Amino acid sequence: MSFFVLSATDERIDVIIRTKNSARLLKECLKSICAEIPVRRIIIVDAGSTDQTKEIVSTYDNIEFHVRPDLNLGQATQFGFSKAQTEWVAVIDSDIVLRKGWFNDMKEYMDDADAVEGSTIDHYSFNVQIDTTAFTYGRFGHIMLKREPVLSMDMDVPFGEDMITKFNFDKQGKKWKKLSNFLADHYTKIESAKHSRTGLIFRPEPHIIHIPKNVQIEKGHIVREYTDFKKRQVIRQILLPPIYEAYWAFKKNFWFTLAYFRLI
Repeated sequence: MSFFVLSATDERIDVIIRTKNSARLLKECLKSICAEIPVRRIIIVDAGSTDQTKEIVSTYDNIEFHVRPDLNLGQATQFGFSKAQTEWVAVIDSDIVLRKGWFNDMKEYMDDADAVEGSTIDHYSFNVQIDTTAFTYGRFGHIMLKREPVLSMDMDVPFGEDMITKFNFDKQGKKWKKLSNFLADHYTKIESAKHSRTGLIFRPEPHIIHIPKNVQIEKGHIVREYTDFKKRQVIRQILLPPIYEAYWAFKKNFWFTLAYFRLI
């Protein structure tokens, strides 16, 4: 598999992908990376896949494949950075497909930033609204950032490694640039309305109707420590959903109820 062709003055970058049973979309992900990014090495940190992930990876050149089921997501991310050798590193999720022009758009901001994060179009099998502007912390998915600051971070977490990275970049006075380019598609894996990685359960109205207790606890600790999330925002999160649910339940059945009782 051939990679992005560079001029003599261009610099290659390393790409990190975290995988676990990612065969469903991995081939398309790798194809888009090879087409769009000037790759030195693709560093895959696998959590012990039992599907065709390894077979797919074996058909590509310039890939390091590390099987590390002993690492959580944060540790796997930092392990990938420890294997990288370039100043800038791209972290791409295995269910992301980059669109044409991704690197050319992102690299315009590399001279004035320490991290350049792209925006993503989420694809679900049903309608789920995702607010991409509500959070101040960064999100991995498809991003390029400088390697050195990440190496010393504490990332012993099952998720939230992107939040921790953004927090530490801000703390060190480094510039994190969020783009509104929408040059990547995210095909998140949801089976029977359950998100495979986090255990979140969705319903198509669109709402999350269940978040596992351990996920809530872990997220609560991480958000408290690594974001500027205010107490009033936390209170709003617990108060507004029931009000929102009640409003739509009322609105959905209001005219029907009036008609049933012959009030209209």
